[in-house]
Amino acid sequence: MGDPRWLVGRADRRAARVRLVCRPPAGGNAGTFTGLTSGLPAWIDVLAVRLPGRRERSGEPPVRRLGQLLPPLAAELTAHTGPPLVLLGDSLGATVAFELVRRLERQARVPPARLIVSSARAPHVAGRLPAYSAMSDERFVAELAALGALPDETVDHPELLPAVLPAFRADFELGETYRYRPGPPIRCPIDAVTGADDVHVPSHLASAWGELTSGGFTATVVPGGHDMLRRRPDGLRAAVVRGCADAAGVPA
Repeated sequence: MGDPRWLVGRADRRAARVRLVCRPPAGGNAGTFTGLTSGLPAWIDVLAVRLPGRRERSGEPPVRRLGQLLPPLAAELTAHTGPPLVLLGDSLGATVAFELVRRLERQARVPPARLIVSSARAPHVAGRLPAYSAMSDERFVAELAALGALPDETVDHPELLPAVLPAFRADFELGETYRYRPGPPIRCPIDAVTGADDVHVPSHLASAWGELTSGGFTATVVPGGHDMLRRRPDGLRAAVVRGCADAAGVPA
Protein backbone atom coordinates (compact mmCIF):
# COMPACT_ATOMS: atom_id res chain seq x y z
CA MET A 1 0.00 0.00 0.00
CA GLY A 2 1.48 3.28 -1.15
CA ASP A 3 0.05 6.24 0.74
CA PRO A 4 -0.24 5.68 4.51
CA ARG A 5 -2.49 8.71 4.96
CA TRP A 6 -5.59 6.92 3.63
CA LEU A 7 -5.85 3.80 5.76
CA VAL A 8 -5.08 3.09 9.39
CA GLY A 9 -5.22 -0.38 10.96
CA ARG A 10 -4.18 -2.66 13.76
CA ALA A 11 -0.49 -3.06 14.46
CA ASP A 12 -0.56 -6.87 14.71
CA ARG A 13 -1.96 -8.58 11.60
CA ARG A 14 -0.42 -12.02 11.98
CA ALA A 15 -3.70 -13.75 12.83
CA ALA A 16 -5.71 -12.06 10.05
CA ARG A 17 -7.93 -14.28 7.90
CA VAL A 18 -9.90 -11.41 6.39
CA ARG A 19 -9.32 -7.66 6.02
CA LEU A 20 -12.23 -5.35 6.86
CA VAL A 21 -12.05 -1.90 5.23
CA CYS A 22 -14.37 0.60 6.97
CA ARG A 23 -15.67 3.80 5.37
CA PRO A 24 -17.30 6.10 7.95
CA PRO A 25 -20.63 7.92 7.64
CA ALA A 26 -20.87 11.62 6.80
CA GLY A 27 -18.70 13.72 9.09
CA GLY A 28 -17.05 10.62 10.53
CA ASN A 29 -13.42 9.64 10.80
CA ALA A 30 -11.37 6.51 11.38
CA GLY A 31 -12.24 6.61 15.08
CA THR A 32 -15.97 6.39 14.34
CA PHE A 33 -15.66 2.60 14.14
CA THR A 34 -13.86 2.13 17.48
CA GLY A 35 -16.95 0.95 19.35
CA LEU A 36 -17.69 -1.59 16.62
CA THR A 37 -14.22 -2.92 15.94
CA SER A 38 -12.94 -3.09 19.51
CA GLY A 39 -14.94 -6.28 20.01
CA LEU A 40 -14.02 -8.02 16.76
CA PRO A 41 -12.02 -11.27 16.86
CA ALA A 42 -8.30 -11.12 16.09
CA TRP A 43 -8.69 -12.95 12.77
CA ILE A 44 -10.44 -9.85 11.35
CA ASP A 45 -7.88 -7.23 10.41
CA VAL A 46 -9.40 -3.74 10.41
CA LEU A 47 -8.44 -0.89 8.11
CA ALA A 48 -10.35 2.34 8.65
CA VAL A 49 -10.45 5.00 5.95
CA ARG A 50 -8.75 8.19 7.13
CA LEU A 51 -10.28 11.11 5.25
CA PRO A 52 -8.82 14.54 4.45
CA GLY A 53 -10.05 17.46 6.51
CA ARG A 54 -10.34 15.71 9.87
CA ARG A 55 -8.12 14.69 12.78
CA GLU A 56 -4.67 13.63 11.51
CA ARG A 57 -5.47 15.15 8.10
CA SER A 58 -7.10 18.33 9.38
CA GLY A 59 -4.70 20.49 7.40
CA GLU A 60 -5.95 19.10 4.08
CA PRO A 61 -9.10 20.29 2.29
CA PRO A 62 -12.01 17.84 2.64
CA VAL A 63 -13.16 15.90 -0.41
CA ARG A 64 -16.45 17.13 -1.89
CA ARG A 65 -16.86 14.85 -4.91
CA LEU A 66 -16.88 11.07 -5.18
CA GLY A 67 -14.66 11.28 -8.24
CA GLN A 68 -11.90 12.75 -6.08
CA LEU A 69 -12.23 10.08 -3.40
CA LEU A 70 -12.41 6.79 -5.29
CA PRO A 71 -9.10 6.87 -7.21
CA PRO A 72 -6.75 7.15 -4.19
CA LEU A 73 -8.75 4.61 -2.18
CA ALA A 74 -8.85 2.17 -5.08
CA ALA A 75 -5.13 2.65 -5.65
CA GLU A 76 -4.46 1.64 -2.04
CA LEU A 77 -6.51 -1.56 -2.38
CA THR A 78 -5.88 -2.57 -6.00
CA ALA A 79 -2.50 -4.11 -5.22
CA HIS A 80 -3.89 -6.05 -2.25
CA THR A 81 -2.51 -9.59 -2.07
CA GLY A 82 -3.36 -10.48 1.54
CA PRO A 83 -6.50 -11.97 3.10
CA PRO A 84 -9.89 -11.47 1.40
CA LEU A 85 -11.20 -7.91 1.46
CA VAL A 86 -14.57 -7.07 3.02
CA LEU A 87 -15.80 -3.49 2.66
CA LEU A 88 -18.04 -1.92 5.29
CA GLY A 89 -19.80 1.40 4.78
CA ASP A 90 -22.22 3.16 7.11
CA SER A 91 -24.90 5.58 5.83
CA LEU A 92 -23.23 7.76 3.17
CA GLY A 93 -20.16 5.56 3.59
CA ALA A 94 -22.20 2.65 2.19
CA THR A 95 -22.64 4.40 -1.15
CA VAL A 96 -18.93 5.19 -1.27
CA ALA A 97 -18.07 1.57 -0.42
CA PHE A 98 -20.43 0.29 -3.13
CA GLU A 99 -18.86 2.51 -5.78
CA LEU A 100 -15.42 1.45 -4.56
CA VAL A 101 -16.40 -2.21 -5.01
CA ARG A 102 -17.56 -1.42 -8.55
CA ARG A 103 -14.21 0.17 -9.31
CA LEU A 104 -12.18 -2.60 -7.69
CA GLU A 105 -14.06 -5.33 -9.56
CA ARG A 106 -12.92 -3.65 -12.77
CA GLN A 107 -9.34 -2.99 -11.68
CA ALA A 108 -8.16 -5.26 -8.90
CA ARG A 109 -6.41 -8.57 -9.35
CA VAL A 110 -8.28 -9.80 -6.28
CA PRO A 111 -11.59 -7.89 -5.98
CA PRO A 112 -13.48 -7.60 -2.67
CA ALA A 113 -15.09 -10.74 -1.31
CA ARG A 114 -18.06 -9.01 0.36
CA LEU A 115 -19.78 -5.65 0.89
CA ILE A 116 -21.52 -4.86 4.18
CA VAL A 117 -23.73 -1.76 4.30
CA SER A 118 -25.41 -0.35 7.38
CA SER A 119 -28.05 2.33 7.94
CA ALA A 120 -28.19 3.00 4.21
CA ARG A 121 -30.68 3.20 1.38
CA ALA A 122 -29.69 1.46 -1.83
CA PRO A 123 -28.27 4.17 -4.09
CA HIS A 124 -30.42 3.42 -7.14
CA VAL A 125 -33.64 4.00 -5.16
CA ALA A 126 -32.43 6.44 -2.51
CA GLY A 127 -33.77 9.62 -4.09
CA ARG A 128 -32.20 13.06 -3.97
CA LEU A 129 -30.84 14.47 -0.74
CA PRO A 130 -32.07 17.83 0.51
CA ALA A 131 -29.85 20.80 -0.38
CA TYR A 132 -27.83 20.56 2.81
CA SER A 133 -24.98 22.62 1.36
CA ALA A 134 -27.29 25.65 1.03
CA MET A 135 -28.56 25.48 4.61
CA SER A 136 -27.55 27.93 7.30
CA ASP A 137 -25.36 26.53 10.05
CA GLU A 138 -28.28 26.61 12.46
CA ARG A 139 -30.57 24.59 10.22
CA PHE A 140 -27.78 22.23 9.15
CA VAL A 141 -26.94 21.45 12.77
CA ALA A 142 -30.63 20.78 13.46
CA GLU A 143 -30.72 18.32 10.55
CA LEU A 144 -27.58 16.57 11.80
CA ALA A 145 -29.08 16.30 15.27
CA ALA A 146 -32.26 14.77 13.82
CA LEU A 147 -30.16 12.18 12.01
CA GLY A 148 -28.23 11.38 15.18
CA ALA A 149 -25.05 12.23 13.31
CA LEU A 150 -23.46 14.69 15.73
CA PRO A 151 -20.82 13.22 18.05
CA ASP A 152 -21.79 13.25 21.73
CA GLU A 153 -18.95 15.58 22.65
CA THR A 154 -20.22 18.12 20.11
CA VAL A 155 -23.78 17.94 21.45
CA ASP A 156 -22.48 18.51 24.96
CA HIS A 157 -20.03 21.24 23.88
CA PRO A 158 -21.52 23.36 21.04
CA GLU A 159 -18.35 25.45 20.93
CA LEU A 160 -16.76 22.51 19.10
CA LEU A 161 -19.17 22.82 16.18
CA PRO A 162 -16.97 25.08 14.03
CA ALA A 163 -14.29 22.40 14.09
CA VAL A 164 -16.54 19.59 12.83
CA LEU A 165 -18.98 21.33 10.48
CA PRO A 166 -16.61 21.64 7.49
CA ALA A 167 -16.20 17.85 7.31
CA PHE A 168 -19.95 17.32 7.60
CA ARG A 169 -20.67 19.91 4.91
CA ALA A 170 -18.11 18.38 2.55
CA ASP A 171 -19.53 14.87 2.99
CA PHE A 172 -23.11 15.99 2.54
CA GLU A 173 -22.11 17.91 -0.58
CA LEU A 174 -20.53 14.70 -1.87
CA GLY A 175 -23.84 12.94 -1.22
CA GLU A 176 -25.86 15.69 -2.89
CA THR A 177 -23.75 15.64 -6.07
CA TYR A 178 -23.57 11.86 -6.36
CA ARG A 179 -25.68 10.30 -9.11
CA TYR A 180 -26.10 6.56 -9.40
CA ARG A 181 -25.21 5.29 -12.86
CA PRO A 182 -26.84 2.00 -13.91
CA GLY A 183 -24.47 -0.83 -14.67
CA PRO A 184 -23.93 -4.56 -14.25
CA PRO A 185 -24.54 -5.87 -10.74
CA ILE A 186 -21.45 -6.33 -8.62
CA ARG A 187 -20.28 -9.89 -8.19
CA CYS A 188 -19.57 -9.94 -4.46
CA PRO A 189 -22.39 -10.59 -1.97
CA ILE A 190 -24.01 -7.71 -0.11
CA ASP A 191 -25.19 -7.76 3.51
CA ALA A 192 -27.53 -4.88 4.41
CA VAL A 193 -27.94 -4.14 8.12
CA THR A 194 -30.55 -1.70 9.42
CA GLY A 195 -31.67 -0.60 12.86
CA ALA A 196 -35.17 -1.60 13.93
CA ASP A 197 -35.86 2.02 14.93
CA ASP A 198 -34.24 3.69 11.91
CA VAL A 199 -36.91 6.05 10.56
CA HIS A 200 -34.60 7.27 7.79
CA VAL A 201 -34.04 3.91 6.06
CA PRO A 202 -37.32 2.07 5.36
CA SER A 203 -36.92 -1.68 4.99
CA HIS A 204 -37.82 -1.72 1.28
CA LEU A 205 -35.07 0.81 0.48
CA ALA A 206 -32.54 -1.25 2.43
CA SER A 207 -33.69 -4.51 0.80
CA ALA A 208 -33.21 -2.92 -2.64
CA TRP A 209 -29.45 -3.44 -2.18
CA GLY A 210 -30.15 -7.02 -3.27
CA GLU A 211 -30.90 -5.75 -6.78
CA LEU A 212 -27.30 -4.52 -7.12
CA THR A 213 -25.48 -7.84 -6.75
CA SER A 214 -25.37 -11.18 -8.49
CA GLY A 215 -23.42 -12.72 -5.64
CA GLY A 216 -26.07 -13.18 -2.96
CA PHE A 217 -27.81 -10.88 -0.52
CA THR A 218 -28.89 -10.84 3.12
CA ALA A 219 -30.94 -8.23 4.98
CA THR A 220 -30.63 -8.07 8.76
CA VAL A 221 -32.52 -5.91 11.23
CA VAL A 222 -30.78 -5.25 14.55
CA PRO A 223 -31.59 -3.12 17.61
CA GLY A 224 -31.00 0.61 17.27
CA GLY A 225 -31.74 3.59 15.09
CA HIS A 226 -29.92 5.38 12.31
CA ASP A 227 -27.01 5.97 14.68
CA MET A 228 -26.65 2.33 15.72
CA LEU A 229 -22.96 2.36 14.71
CA ARG A 230 -22.26 4.74 17.61
CA ARG A 231 -24.97 3.86 20.11
CA ARG A 232 -25.90 0.19 19.54
CA PRO A 233 -22.94 -1.46 17.76
CA ASP A 234 -23.46 -4.98 19.15
CA GLY A 235 -26.02 -6.10 16.56
CA LEU A 236 -24.02 -4.63 13.70
CA ARG A 237 -20.85 -6.25 15.06
CA ALA A 238 -22.51 -9.68 15.00
CA ALA A 239 -23.57 -9.15 11.37
CA VAL A 240 -20.06 -8.01 10.45
CA VAL A 241 -18.51 -11.10 12.04
CA ARG A 242 -20.91 -13.36 10.10
CA GLY A 243 -20.10 -11.62 6.81
CA CYS A 244 -16.38 -11.75 7.44
CA ALA A 245 -16.57 -15.41 8.42
CA ASP A 246 -18.34 -16.24 5.16
CA ALA A 247 -15.70 -14.33 3.20
CA ALA A 248 -12.84 -16.03 5.02
CA GLY A 249 -14.38 -19.49 5.17
CA VAL A 250 -14.14 -19.72 8.96
CA PRO A 251 -16.82 -20.44 11.60
CA ALA A 252 -18.58 -17.28 12.84
